[in-house]
Amino acid sequence: MKRHVRRAAVVTVVLAVTGAAALTAWGAFLLQPRADELAPADAVVMLAGADDGRHLYARDLVEAGYADTLLVSNPGGNSEPVARRLCTGVARPDDAEVVCFNPAPARPGARGSVAAIARAREWERIIVVTNQPHTLRAGTWMREVTGLDVRMAPIDRVDRVRLPVHLVWEAAGWIKGRINGHW
Repeated sequence: MKRHVRRAAVVTVVLAVTGAAALTAWGAFLLQPRADELAPADAVVMLAGADDGRHLYARDLVEAGYADTLLVSNPGGNSEPVARRLCTGVARPDDAEVVCFNPAPARPGARGSVAAIARAREWERIIVVTNQPHTLRAGTWMREVTGLDVRMAPIDRVDRVRLPVHLVWEAAGWIKGRINGHW
């Protein structure tokens, strides 16, 4: 009996260490710098998410002259105060058009909405703002779905407290994308 308990304990420790090592490697992979060289674009696209600086960074890119349109993915509507300020005028960039949209809840979500808007406006290049862990997946699916020259501009700040959640979320997103045939 003791041998079975000891064996179960060893297996548990090995699995825990292996899982921690895999999560650490995945985190290191996702946090590699993935920013593209910025160039003038038809729009800056801010992908919805936490109030982690991406909203204001997207606005700053527009105000710096990279684009004259800011496309804001805002699924929370008025419940997201920072996005609401971009959409309603308080934090809107000067001399720019701001287009706020609620991404379709079903497939393909924000990427499909951005693709539809880009086609209608005949855009060729967009700059996409999101957080670092999301940059690789967001860039992959934006390029595939829109067919545009997509330049990724992740925010510099990484929320270390939420990093494990981001890592699991991104792994699940890749798996879901593969299962659903997105790439």
